[in-house]
Amino acid sequence: MPAPSQNARWLAIYLPRLATDRLKRSGRAPGDDRPLAIYAKQANAYQLTSVDKRASELGLRLAMSLADARAIQPRLEAFEAEPEEDARALDAIAAWCERFTPIVVIDPPEGLFLDITGCAHLFGGEQALRDMIVARLYAQGFGARAAVAPTPGAAWALARYARKPNADLESLAALPVEALRLDPQAAALLRRLGMKTIGQLRDAPRSAFTARAGERAMLRLDQAFGRAPEALTPRRPPPPIFALRRFLEPIFTTEAILHVMQDLCGDVVEKLDMRGAGARRLELVLFGVDGRDRVIAVGVSRSEREVKALIRLFREKLNVVAENIDAEFGIEAARLDIVHLAPIAQTACELVVSEEGRATPEQICGIADILSVRLGAKRVLRPQVHELHAPERASGWRSALSETKDAQALKPPADGVQRRPIRLFSPAQPIEALATVPDGPPIRFRWRRVLREVARAEGPERISGDWTEEAATRDYYRVEDHEGRRYWLYREGLYGEAGTPRWFVHGLFA
Repeated sequence: MPAPSQNARWLAIYLPRLATDRLKRSGRAPGDDRPLAIYAKQANAYQLTSVDKRASELGLRLAMSLADARAIQPRLEAFEAEPEEDARALDAIAAWCERFTPIVVIDPPEGLFLDITGCAHLFGGEQALRDMIVARLYAQGFGARAAVAPTPGAAWALARYARKPNADLESLAALPVEALRLDPQAAALLRRLGMKTIGQLRDAPRSAFTARAGERAMLRLDQAFGRAPEALTPRRPPPPIFALRRFLEPIFTTEAILHVMQDLCGDVVEKLDMRGAGARRLELVLFGVDGRDRVIAVGVSRSEREVKALIRLFREKLNVVAENIDAEFGIEAARLDIVHLAPIAQTACELVVSEEGRATPEQICGIADILSVRLGAKRVLRPQVHELHAPERASGWRSALSETKDAQALKPPADGVQRRPIRLFSPAQPIEALATVPDGPPIRFRWRRVLREVARAEGPERISGDWTEEAATRDYYRVEDHEGRRYWLYREGLYGEAGTPRWFVHGLFA
C-alpha cells in the first residue's frame, strides 16, 4: 500500500466531557457546585459513562457503578445517557469546525479529525489554530483538547495522552499502548506480554509478535507512524477546489461580501486554470460569528472560469437572498467551494471581429445563468431533443443549468421537403376517417365537425409502439385537402389485431 503524504497535517479534537457539557448548555443540569454524571446500563449494571470536572475532582471515575458513586457523593446529579443527542451535538461541532477546513471527519463518540493541510497559515500557524479552536469551544461550553500531527493516529494519541499538545512523532514512544486506539482486550493482552508503551511495541520483533497479538495492533502502529495509509470518511464530501478567507473583523454588508468574492474567485480561477477546467456549480459558505453557516449556491449552464462572470452571478444572487442572510452579528470567514467542475472546450478565436446578427452560445448561456439566479433554476428552461420514436416524446424541456450531452444539430432533408410539422397537438385529437382500403390513406375525414376531402396523401410512415407499454403501431400520413391545408394524420392500430383502429390528427403543417 502507498505511504501517506509527508506533507499532510491532521488536527485531532478530543471532547472528554461532551455529554455533561451538553447537559449544562441545555440548562437541564443544576447550576450549583453539585457533581454531574451520566450513566448507562452495561453488563447488567448501571455504570458511569461520563463525569464533569467537579465529579472527577471528588473521586468519581468512568465505569464506576452508579450505586458506588451515590455512596461516595450523595449529592450527585445523575442523568441517563442519551447517545443520539450526544451524536447530534458532535455533528453540530463538526459543522462549526468546517469554517477552518472543509475536510472534517467525525470520530465518535467524542472526537473529530480536521485535515488542516495548507490551511493553518490562514489562522497564524498550527499552534495558533489549535489554541483558537480549543478556546472558542471552551467559550461555547465544551472542554476540549487538541493536537496536530502528520497522521490521524498520531494526532489522536497526542490529544488524549500527551502532556504537551505540540509534541512530535518521536514522543509517541513514551505513550501507553492504549494510545493506538486499541480495544480494551487487545491493550490488556499487550500489557500481559510486557508491552506497556508504544516504544516497546515498536522495538519488539515484528513477526513473532504479530503471530501472538494479532495484526490489528501492528496496523494501528504503522498508521500512527505514517507507514500505512488510513481511510477516513469526511462528514461531507470535500470540494475538489476551494478558497478560504478569514477576516480580522466581522463584516456585515453585501458590498463587503462582494469585495471578498473578488479574492475568492481569483483564487479558484487560478486553480481551475491549472486543471484546464471550469466551474459548473459553486457554493459560497459564509461563517457567522453566531456559529451558523449561510450557504449561497450558484450554477452555470456551461463551464465558467472568468472572474467577472462569476462575480456578476453572485451579485445577482446576493441581491435576491440578502434579506435572508441575517448577518446581525457579522461574518467572520468565507469559503468558496467548486462543488462541480467540468473540462472547458477550447475554441479558436477569430482574427477579424465581425458584427453578428444573432447571439453567440456564450451570450445565450450568460443570459440563462442570470435569469436562473433571479428566477430560480427550475423556471428557466431549454428545449431538448430525445432519441425516441414517439413524436410527442421526441422533444421536451430541461433546466438551463442541467448538464447534458450536446445534441447533434438536426440536418434538413436533402430535397427540402418537411416530413413532420412543427406544431403538434398534445394530446392528438381524434377524427373520423374513411379509407378506400383498410390499410391505405384516408380519402376524407371529419375533424371539429367539418368534413374535409383529401386531395393528396403521402405515406405511410410506420412507427412501432413501445412494447414495454404495449402501445399500438402507428401509420402516419401527410395529407392535403382541396383548400390547400396540410395535416399530419395517423392510424393507431392495424386491421386484424385486437380492437378497431382509430384515427387522429397529430399536427398541422405551415
